[in-house]
Amino acid sequence: MIKAIPVQDSRRAFKRQNFMIRATIGPESGASHAGRLRDLSAEGMKIELDAVPQPPMRRGDIVYAELRGVGRVKGEVVWRRTHWYGIHFARPIRPEQAIKPVGTGETTPDYVKPVLVPGRSLKYVEGL
Repeated sequence: MIKAIPVQDSRRAFKRQNFMIRATIGPESGASHAGRLRDLSAEGMKIELDAVPQPPMRRGDIVYAELRGVGRVKGEVVWRRTHWYGIHFARPIRPEQAIKPVGTGETTPDYVKPVLVPGRSLKYVEGL
């Protein structure tokens, strides 16, 4: 299960959750890039991509994120550092939908399955 860790930051309008879930981002027409969702709030996310996209997405680019439990979300790149990206969503989402438990069977898509980190206990926290 997944444990969301609340992150306190007075600069943010919405509470941010820190965890690690698979997700993809990319332009509407073009290659999508897989990575690990590190932070998520109602209005945006931080994602660590598996590899640096070629060409890299730039600040101001419109992208679409595929988030488990949420679906396809339109957003804008607001910052980039090599393979790390900050995305601001076009409209707020319900981040708790992304962290609820999901199946782990063979028919469950990889991007929906929880990421297992050796030596780290992940569990679902009700109400986050």
